[in-house]
Amino acid sequence: MTSESATPLRTPLFQTHQRLGARMVPFAGWEMPLTFAGQVEEHRAVREAAGLFDVSHMGQILIMGRGAEAFLQELVPGNVAALEPGRSRYTQLCNESGGILDDLIMTRLGGEEFLAVVNAARRAVDLAAIRGRAEAHEGDVHVVDESPRWAMIAVQGPEALGILEKTLPGTAWRATPPFSFHVLDEGGSTLCISRTGYTGEAGAEILCPGEEAEDWWNRLLAEGAMPCGLAARDSLRLEAGYCLYGQDLDEETTPVEAGLAWSCAWKKPEHWPGREVHERQRSGGPPRRLVGLLSESRRPLRAGDAILTEDGEEAGHVTSGGYSPVLERGIALGYVRPPFLGGDRFQVAGRGKPVPVSKVRPPFVRRPGSN
Repeated sequence: MTSESATPLRTPLFQTHQRLGARMVPFAGWEMPLTFAGQVEEHRAVREAAGLFDVSHMGQILIMGRGAEAFLQELVPGNVAALEPGRSRYTQLCNESGGILDDLIMTRLGGEEFLAVVNAARRAVDLAAIRGRAEAHEGDVHVVDESPRWAMIAVQGPEALGILEKTLPGTAWRATPPFSFHVLDEGGSTLCISRTGYTGEAGAEILCPGEEAEDWWNRLLAEGAMPCGLAARDSLRLEAGYCLYGQDLDEETTPVEAGLAWSCAWKKPEHWPGREVHERQRSGGPPRRLVGLLSESRRPLRAGDAILTEDGEEAGHVTSGGYSPVLERGIALGYVRPPFLGGDRFQVAGRGKPVPVSKVRPPFVRRPGSN
């Protein structure tokens, strides 16, 4: 059940959020907290101290078997073979026409065992695509949906690692770089620490059994992390210049168009779905490119707004937009067609008078020590 028109699913922390007074909204088939204290306050807490997010709606897919590595090399553009045990990589799952079915984090747990963390709204699509291709591997690859087993909590911000160090068993995980993954034993229960996040800040994500989620959430709150909702998560990832599936990425958009060519392993010999399209766009140029736009005013930019040249000619459209609490200006991501990519000045037209904007290279806000 993933449709927002159906009864929303609830994470193990649903009642905890209600007790904290969260404003709950349907999102990707789930009932999730939008805000607790308010979007701007939560956003600033993550940039200045530490924020706490319930991301238990994300999917976890286990891929294992003696053919798992070879299978994944042909499934995603990233170089999975280069992953050492306990290391993670951002990549995508694409269709044969080059479009992105989902973007995800792939981790080698050890040997021929891998964990893919996927977007909640795309979990069913991802599972169908992965299982469909695994059928051709005659039992050498096994795909297991681990999502019902786990709750997932993200702690993000300049004080996040200090809070986690006070809360988690052991300290070896802290000395490792971002995109490291650790499995810890906490009183006989498995706890996973992933040094990843989607806010542009340092931090980690905790995977724990669902029945233990409230205890871990409360421990982290007690150490000073502020509960944060989807609204702050969106404005934080936009300041960091991170794409959001369903807005900046979809089945009609390629990694090259989205500025994600850096995540493709162009030198690996394996064919992944859509590679020919990606190679062609890489060498000859894509039909559009994702750019960052910085407004000269405080007025938020909005998804769907038209991107115009200074002369008023339509050049593209905004896919993600909003207000940056750090810069105190409107910011956006959007696609611009090649004839207009040489320009540095545009206008964004939505409701009201068009807003002058500058083309900039994301991130809009760059933070030291970020994941």
